[in-house]
Amino acid sequence: MNFFLSTAVTAEPPLSADQQNELKTLQEEINKYQQQLSQQKAKEENVSSAIVDLDRRIDVEANILYRLKKQVDIQSERVQVQAGQVEKLENQISRLKEIIKKRLVYFYKYGRRKDYQWLLNKGAWRRAGVWLRYQKIIAENDRRNFEALVSRRIKLQQEQQLLHHGIAEKERAVQLQLSQTESIKTNRAKRRKYLESVQKDTQFIQQHLQELNVAQKEILDIISRSERERTEKEQQPAHKKDQNVAKSTRNYPFGTLKGRLPWPASGKVVTHFGKFRHPTLNTITENLGIEIEAPYGEPVHAVDAGLIQTITWQRGRGNIIIISHEDGYYTVYTHLADIRVNVSQQVQSGEIIGTVGDSGSLNGPVLHFQIWKNTENLDPETWLL
Repeated sequence: MNFFLSTAVTAEPPLSADQQNELKTLQEEINKYQQQLSQQKAKEENVSSAIVDLDRRIDVEANILYRLKKQVDIQSERVQVQAGQVEKLENQISRLKEIIKKRLVYFYKYGRRKDYQWLLNKGAWRRAGVWLRYQKIIAENDRRNFEALVSRRIKLQQEQQLLHHGIAEKERAVQLQLSQTESIKTNRAKRRKYLESVQKDTQFIQQHLQELNVAQKEILDIISRSERERTEKEQQPAHKKDQNVAKSTRNYPFGTLKGRLPWPASGKVVTHFGKFRHPTLNTITENLGIEIEAPYGEPVHAVDAGLIQTITWQRGRGNIIIISHEDGYYTVYTHLADIRVNVSQQVQSGEIIGTVGDSGSLNGPVLHFQIWKNTENLDPETWLL
C-alpha cells in the first residue's frame, strides 16, 4: 500500500499540505481497518479452535463417563455376587453349628448312661475295642467339623472384606462419575456460549463447511481403502481368506433390506439427503446423508449386522463409527457423544454402538447418518423403514 501511494505521488504534480494531511489521515484509517480485520480474523480462528477443543474434550469426557458407568455396573454385580456368597457361607456355618450342638447335647444327656449299659451287657467286653474305635471316629468327625467351622469362618471374614472393598470401589467410581458429569455440563455450556457468538457469522459457517468437506473426503478415503481390501480378499482362495469379515445371523443380502432398515436413532430428520440451499449463506450445499435431531445421549443403534470397520474423530463431525456390511455396503454414524464398541467387533442389528452428541454440530444434538454402496453414497431415507 505504501509503495502504491508513493508511486502515485511521484506521477502527479506535488500535493499541497492539506492534501498530504488528508492522505496521511486516510492511510492511518486504512492501517487501522486492516489491523481490525486481522484481530477479527484471529478472534474468529480462536473461537473456532476453542469450539473444536471443547468438542474434543466433551467427547473424551463422555467416553470416560461411559466407561465409569460400566465399571460401576460391573462392581455392582460383583457386590451382589459376593453378598450371595457370604449369605450362602453363613447358612453353611449355621447348619454346621447346629449339627455340632445337637451332637454335644446328645452325648451330654445320654452318652455316658448308654455307654455304661452297653458295657454291662453280656459279651460287651469283647466289643469294647469296637466301641472305642467308634468313639474315636465320632471325636475325629467332631474335630473335622470344628476345623471346617473355623476355616469357613475365616473364609466368611475374607468374603466380607472383599464385599466392603467392592462397595468402597463402587462409591469412588460413582463420585468420579458425578464429577465427570459436571465437567461435561460445564464444557457444553461453554460451547453453547461460543456458538451463540458466531451463529450468524458467515465466515465461521464457511469454515465449518470446509471442515465438513475435509471430513467427508476422509470418510470416502476410508471406505475406498476398505473396498480395495475387500475386493482383494474376495479374489483370494477360500483357505486364505481373512475370517475377520462382516458376518451376520441373516441369510439374505444387505441390498434386499432397502426400505426395511430400522432407524439408527429415535428423532426427526432436520436435514435431508442431497443438495439444498444453506439458510445463512444462501448457497447450494450438498448433504451426503441425513441429520436426525435427537436428545443428547439418545442411544444409537446399528441398522444391521456388520463389522466395526473404523472408529475415529474429525473436526466438524466429532466421533465417527463406520460399519462394514456384506456386499460392499457401509453405514456411517457421526456426532456421537460416546462410543460403546471396538474396532473389528461384530455387531448385530439393533445393537447399541454409541449415543447422540453435538460435537461438530452447529444446531445441537444430532446424528448424521450415511449409507454407502462401494464408493457411492445413497439416500438413507429410502432405506429406512
